[in-house]
Amino acid sequence: MPVHGYEVIQDIESRTEGAWRPGAGSLYPILKKLESEGLIETDKIPREEATRRVYHITPKGVHSLAESKEMLTNFQHRWSFMRKIFIELIDPENVASFFVDNSNRQFQLAREILESKASKIPERDIEYILKEYALGLERQLSWAKGMISEIKPRLMATTTHRKGKTQ
Repeated sequence: MPVHGYEVIQDIESRTEGAWRPGAGSLYPILKKLESEGLIETDKIPREEATRRVYHITPKGVHSLAESKEMLTNFQHRWSFMRKIFIELIDPENVASFFVDNSNRQFQLAREILESKASKIPERDIEYILKEYALGLERQLSWAKGMISEIKPRLMATTTHRKGKTQ
């Protein structure tokens, strides 16, 4: 779909719900670079507004975009190796908020991905995705309950020990 640079700025701002609004000074050099690499092109037809360029993606750009999507898909695998480094950087006093916030964000991301793509995915695939997701949640719940069961006796012992000292 052909767009003006300003429309790209507006689209990014809209899609990020205002979290990011690139300035013209950063966007237009990027568009110029994409054009020089043959990934996008501008209208060859003279327009009334000579200063407003309309950008189109080229076949080479479509191919590059497909490769980028593949790279994003493979990122999950690479991230699993890198996350150990990030885990080391989390201070123990921040674990609770990180754990809860990350859990909520992960659910929100999964939900947004599925809901935004559902109209383009066969219902049989959606059912499979949701069943696998539910199995994952059951495994998480089982793990959490197991952890609570391990901690509970220690908590009870600590509480009993404290009561004995104060009396």
